[in-house]
Amino acid sequence: MSIGAIVLQKPLALAKSRLRQVLSARARASLSLALLERVCTALRAGIGIETVVVMTPDPVVAAFAAARGVRAVPDPAPALNAALAEAFRPLSRCSRGILVISADLPLVQAADIAAIVAAADPRALVVAPSKDTTGTNALLLPSTGAFRPAFGQASLAAHRHRAQAVGLRVVLLRRPGLAFDLDTPADLAALRFAQTFNSLSVPVTI
Repeated sequence: MSIGAIVLQKPLALAKSRLRQVLSARARASLSLALLERVCTALRAGIGIETVVVMTPDPVVAAFAAARGVRAVPDPAPALNAALAEAFRPLSRCSRGILVISADLPLVQAADIAAIVAAADPRALVVAPSKDTTGTNALLLPSTGAFRPAFGQASLAAHRHRAQAVGLRVVLLRRPGLAFDLDTPADLAALRFAQTFNSLSVPVTI
């Protein structure tokens, strides 16, 4: 009984663009890679996660992941949701489902991944909302079925609607480690205030 995980990672040149006013391009790239490593570490420590794949068009990210024993695949389609639908195909053998998770979760731990795995159900869509309660930071869907992801603006509502359309019940999983996505200067300040940022070992200056 296994789950395949896909970590979504933008090209480093585009990642963390909302931090442009407080971090240099190099610092934003370093931060993105550190966050990616944390998410992959949590996934690989999670019982029930059979495969971890980083989906990215960036060869630097791919090399970074490979150096840590994580396979990277290029986006197989120009639009995110179409790319995910294609990326699901080789993971369809994972019997308990496919997990799609953001790469910018600085508080995520193996216990958060364990909670997702525990909630897996072939008749349910497991959704971890973002801290603003409108987005989706993690999505666990059955490996077989007609569900297609709807990442983008107001994705939580879109995922609930699509789940209903294909007869899946929705399980909302609210955990700080899954909800806190690092996007804005305020997020960065909050993270540092919580004395968590230092554990990421990212050389940034504000």
